[in-house]
Amino acid sequence: MTEHRIADITIRPFDAERDAERVQVIVGEIWAGGDDAIMEKEFGVIGGRSWSEWVSQSVLSYLKADESRSFVAEHNGEVVGFCSYVIDEARSRGTVGYNGVARDQQGRGIGSAMLDFVLSGMRAEGMEYAGVIVADNEEHLPARRNYEKHGFRRLTGCQYMVQKL
Repeated sequence: MTEHRIADITIRPFDAERDAERVQVIVGEIWAGGDDAIMEKEFGVIGGRSWSEWVSQSVLSYLKADESRSFVAEHNGEVVGFCSYVIDEARSRGTVGYNGVARDQQGRGIGSAMLDFVLSGMRAEGMEYAGVIVADNEEHLPARRNYEKHGFRRLTGCQYMVQKL
């Protein structure tokens, strides 16, 4: 998919050279409720790098991967969010990947617009089903509400459990 405009937001393909630094900043702002950040709070810095460095590295690797369909949302030329998905043609299933909106831009409908864009892309590629994995903690409540608003329903649950060895 190419560039798409929704009101004052432009959604365009992710360009690692142009967008990686801003995506890293957004990840650091919004994922303090993720498992890496929680583990760091519990056990201290792991592997000599902060949780945000580990998560940013993972997100950027995913967004750069050949199989990922990856995009950014821009407002007035500034990246304010990112979204992605992968498809499984054999099962006719798309999976929403990493996505997020800069903290100071949340509540403006950007996450919803990006999810509409991703679902539209899946449909255009012939997918019949869409899935997403989202944590069940309080920090992820806005994301869960957005998915539910778009027709997703809980299918299963899981727990991420850890221990210090």
